[in-house]
Amino acid sequence: MKKSWKNSDRTEKNSKSSNADLLLRTRISFLLTSSLVIIFAVSYGYLEYYYINDPVQGKTANLTVKSGTHRVATPIIAGLYSYHIFPMIVLFILVGFGPFFDSISFNILGKHERRKAASLGFANVLSAILVEDFTWFFYRWWLPLDNDPKRGLLMQASDWTTKNLSGLHIPHVDFIGSFVIPYWYMIVIIVAGVFYYFAFKKSK
Repeated sequence: MKKSWKNSDRTEKNSKSSNADLLLRTRISFLLTSSLVIIFAVSYGYLEYYYINDPVQGKTANLTVKSGTHRVATPIIAGLYSYHIFPMIVLFILVGFGPFFDSISFNILGKHERRKAASLGFANVLSAILVEDFTWFFYRWWLPLDNDPKRGLLMQASDWTTKNLSGLHIPHVDFIGSFVIPYWYMIVIIVAGVFYYFAFKKSK
């Protein structure tokens, strides 16, 4: 009987240790995924500013398909262009929801942890969209193209990023100059923060 109790205790301890190890690896996976999606966002912002034909730069002549009946440089919805939908957001979803997809494919996590992984995915995608957008303007301010009519400026009231919800005007700040913080930035930060909180909140 004593041996049975000892074996039972040992099994329970091993189970708790295994669960704790899984939770630790899951948390590390969450952190790595969040870091990767931000790196993707910064990289895509660089690609978009310097290499993608953009109507802001006046480079739209060769961006037509179907014998010129469709302009790729025309926004599809809410200021988003075709290259935002694919591949940008698709890449953000694939990377940002990595732990969730792994859990679905290999049944690694329980239902509660799977919800956390889904929450992480939403937070990552929202954060990546914000970071990618800000990165575009950061490059315009920090190392602008010579043909950019707004070179050397961060977000302005006349930019597409502030057209739908407007933004908070910040007066001249030292070497940065005056700029606008889009209200949607603030909304995304709050919503993503809530999702991140749930994703990284310790289970009771």
